[in-house]
Amino acid sequence: MKNLHLKRILLVAATAAVVFIGSAAYAQAPAGGAPARAGGGRGGGLPGATAEQTQAVADMNAALAAQSSAVADARAELATVAFAAVKNEAGIRAAVEKLRAAELALATKRAEEFAKLQAGPNKLNPDQVTALIAAGGNPSAGRGGRGGGGAAPPAGAGRGN
Repeated sequence: MKNLHLKRILLVAATAAVVFIGSAAYAQAPAGGAPARAGGGRGGGLPGATAEQTQAVADMNAALAAQSSAVADARAELATVAFAAVKNEAGIRAAVEKLRAAELALATKRAEEFAKLQAGPNKLNPDQVTALIAAGGNPSAGRGGRGGGGAAPPAGAGRGN
């Protein structure tokens, strides 16, 4: 019975990780005050967003940095204890609880920051909110790719080498 309960907790934690995977990266406004890219496409974006709306979403995501970092740390801790050579159920339970608390803190802070955005002059319209949700809260990160920035992967990376 305890094993089934633990598996359910791990399933919930894994589901939460998938849902919030985009929250660890931060939205970034276009350089030099360039207008926000309308529509979707690779790299996403909010449909019809102004530069001010794009910046407001970037600011909202930046305000989530501490909570996003705590979630990432808790996920890493859970993975470490779950894949340890020796099974440690107490350690797994503690790591799951830490992840649960971190995810709850992130979701709560995200809701607070989103409420501030929607109460301000750069309120998003329903289509933009839908796009923001579909992008995991970070419309500039895109989906299904490495994304921009960062160093190129080493030669042969991802080819079974």
